[in-house]
Amino acid sequence: MKYLIRKNEVVTSGEHGVSKFSEYNLPFNHFSTGVSEIHGRYPTTGFDVDTEIEAAWFVVAGTGTIFVGDREHLVAEGDMVFVPPNEKFWIAGNHLKLVVTSSPPWNAEQHKHID
Repeated sequence: MKYLIRKNEVVTSGEHGVSKFSEYNLPFNHFSTGVSEIHGRYPTTGFDVDTEIEAAWFVVAGTGTIFVGDREHLVAEGDMVFVPPNEKFWIAGNHLKLVVTSSPPWNAEQHKHID
């Protein structure tokens, strides 16, 4: 059983220099967690949708705007955002850092982009 993920074991991905996502692959059965850093707008155009997961995004640092629930929400350190399945979203911020928890565990097959 793995109880600790060290920084050098984190799986990192990014998009167009705007976002960086660090995934902590702990052996969770019912959720996944990671850290998202946003420097600009993600996605750069349109919206993204997760068709199978619900997510909670906790703002660790920075400020920004998150579009979810058909409206824009200004967010700052200490805020938390809920994103239900099939809800279109975008995130904009400068040095915005979010702890992201998804249930069931996030997978790329259910993640869609809408222009």
